[in-house]
Amino acid sequence: MKKTLLVIALLATSYLLFGSFDFFPENPCNIADRSYSHIDFPGLTYELNIDNTLLQLDDINMFQEGHRLTDAEKATLSKDDFDVNFNYKATLLDFGHKNWNFALKSMAFANVEILDNTYTKLVVYGNDTNIPYSSHTGEGSEAFSFWKATFNYAYPHGLNLGMIPGLFPADSTSAFGEYLRDMTLYFGANINFNYSMLYASIDESIQNFGSMPEKLYYYYNAHFKYTDEHSVGRLTPSLGFGMKARIFEGYWHASIDDLFMQLNYKNLGGGWYERIYRNDLLYFEEGYKAFYETILEDDSTRVKNRYVKIKPSVSVGMEYTFFQKLNVMAKYINEQYSYKNGFSFGVDYQLACVPMQAVMGYDENIFYEFKTGLIFNGFEWMLGGTFYHGFFRYGKGIGINSMIRFKF
Repeated sequence: MKKTLLVIALLATSYLLFGSFDFFPENPCNIADRSYSHIDFPGLTYELNIDNTLLQLDDINMFQEGHRLTDAEKATLSKDDFDVNFNYKATLLDFGHKNWNFALKSMAFANVEILDNTYTKLVVYGNDTNIPYSSHTGEGSEAFSFWKATFNYAYPHGLNLGMIPGLFPADSTSAFGEYLRDMTLYFGANINFNYSMLYASIDESIQNFGSMPEKLYYYYNAHFKYTDEHSVGRLTPSLGFGMKARIFEGYWHASIDDLFMQLNYKNLGGGWYERIYRNDLLYFEEGYKAFYETILEDDSTRVKNRYVKIKPSVSVGMEYTFFQKLNVMAKYINEQYSYKNGFSFGVDYQLACVPMQAVMGYDENIFYEFKTGLIFNGFEWMLGGTFYHGFFRYGKGIGINSMIRFKF
């Protein structure tokens, strides 16, 4: 009976390592010793994250009707620019058999400056007269999307350093040397095909305004690019590699992905937008209009090529299993368009068919991630949530992710 229970526990742990609760899903060698086939359910397998640089979830209370701002709330509103970050990944197709896998995903990313804190300070504390103001709200904002098809293959057999002739002398008596020689290593690789879809950006933006004794004025000028009906995408490849080493009851992981990745958006629409308000008190003219607005956009402003270069994603870390069910993890990851970067530590535990996982990470800001769901031999369901910059009401962003997987 004890032997049967042990086998069941080991099977449950192996399923957890390969499934939705894998601590290192970016490592292509994780499927090297996978013993089943799978297909993910499209539409319900996704990840969505959104956060901002200014407001916590609890700060929404200050915008209630009739609420009078306190000095602390005024300081909160005006201490930083209001930027919004967004990313979305949806699985369109994901299936595999043992040591190979194919996935097709739709991805979208955005980083948008909504409001320069110059304006917030003016609203909260008022403006000075006879002083010119200048800001660059929106400058550098960018949003783009693409499809990513990934073919992943992992060598199905464990290797060891003892297979390299001459690396370990035959007469060596070092226990550590023998351990290194016999340590099991797994290797994997993936090739990605990335197709650029939609793109929009504000490359330049400037606003000059002021309240002078003789006039009020506001000048706004912006240079933009965007995908229109004449724009086309381009297919570009990228590569990834990974390895893991068996260390007692755990694994050490290292992987790199998105090598040589560069998205190319061709024949984008582009132009200049200008808006002027000038109320001059020195004279009056019949038919004078204080507002002036124009958009310069023609064939000469189109953009032949817009390249988005993606830096290689790097991940290293270790996971270890205690008492056959309790897994702990330490990890460092640097992925250009992910919110879950930096150092992270996690733990997961499976109670019968219910897994529970918690991860805390820190880079520029702290994040907390929680996952739960159901795991059976032929079916897996995962639902997760993430809080960015803080926990629950103190968070400045939230994320949700879900996965439904059939195994056979």
